[in-house]
Amino acid sequence: MNEFTEHSLENKKELFNLRHSSLRTAIEREFGILKSRFSSIDGKSFWSYETQVDVVFVCCIIHNHIMGVDPNDFLMEEICSKSKPIRRTINLSQREEREENRGWITKREMIASTIWNDYNTQRN
Repeated sequence: MNEFTEHSLENKKELFNLRHSSLRTAIEREFGILKSRFSSIDGKSFWSYETQVDVVFVCCIIHNHIMGVDPNDFLMEEICSKSKPIRRTINLSQREEREENRGWITKREMIASTIWNDYNTQRN
């Protein structure tokens, strides 16, 4: 579904799902690019979580610098053609999952309402 086709979005859930899916696809693609460019972040890490966050952040900075210096980087063409979305799963107990979901359901509803109101404001 696309916001700019003849099919109009009918409710906040459709709009939220469309934008969430688009954002997730973009993020997964970018992580695929980073993992292809920097093999140290591809696979199981032995670093602490905090260090992993810092390493990914630094890899993003280096990647952006390379793209700023040479936007036609030959590695980028190769990486883009090979990159695949990453899929990670987190194992939570059923109780943790239920508690976590309650908070996220509320947050999702708030976000969906906000983007739906903005969407309708822009259309009118």
